[in-house]
Amino acid sequence: MKMKKITFLLFFVCINVNATQWLTSFEDAQKLALATNKNILIDFWATWCGPCKKMDEDSWSKAEVKELMNNFVSLKIDIDIYREISSKYSVRAIPYVFIVDPNGKVVFKKLSYMGKAEVMRVLKKYSYSTKYFKDDFLNFYKKKNGDLALKIAQRYFDYSIYVKEDVKRDFLKVANNYLKEAYSFYKKEGNRRKNAQRIGLLEDVYDKVLRGKYEKAHKIIEKKYKEDKITSNNKLLYTFLRLAIYNKSNDKANAKVWYNKMKLLEGYRSEYLKIRKI
Repeated sequence: MKMKKITFLLFFVCINVNATQWLTSFEDAQKLALATNKNILIDFWATWCGPCKKMDEDSWSKAEVKELMNNFVSLKIDIDIYREISSKYSVRAIPYVFIVDPNGKVVFKKLSYMGKAEVMRVLKKYSYSTKYFKDDFLNFYKKKNGDLALKIAQRYFDYSIYVKEDVKRDFLKVANNYLKEAYSFYKKEGNRRKNAQRIGLLEDVYDKVLRGKYEKAHKIIEKKYKEDKITSNNKLLYTFLRLAIYNKSNDKANAKVWYNKMKLLEGYRSEYLKIRKI
């Protein structure tokens, strides 16, 4: 019954909003973002804010900007009316522009007036579909827990392989925010050590690999993560990281050793394809 209700709400929001119309409800924006696989563009403003009005005139109203806004769900938040959401994002000055994922995690933020050219650069830079996360985002929307936060975190790490270099760090930051949330959920559940090894491999090693810090990643995995201590559910991730490090370090002998180990594990093909993209 709950799933039907959510599906109806998503459909209702979709048919009542066109692509470049500003929403004023974060909840509606979130539902539309989940339904359309888009991030949310938030403009925090107020009626008394001169730079905000100038930005409306110089930037948001322009046809070229509106065209790029089609890649987002657009949300205007009057900080005098929607104090709770403004407080959540620590908005104390405006105009303040955010791009957040459908769960509200910050991908980008910029405080100050932005002209048309700068707004267009930002919107082009962050025009990424969230279809890759669709089911996980929707499940997390319905019921937040540590396992889902961890799953989304790993998906963000994986997704960072395929985005352009100028936004990779932003996606990695979001990934790490989900890791922190996963740990927070496990702590509240009274099991702070749950999935600690996987969280560690992602935070300590995968993050370094994706940032190109292969030597540092190698030192950490050698020191903290011994092969005989890796649990069965983390063997594929561990082997993937080992192979990625040796492959990017041009250590062909060790890369071959770990590739042969990876071939023995179920699901290795998709992991190997990721290595070729790193």
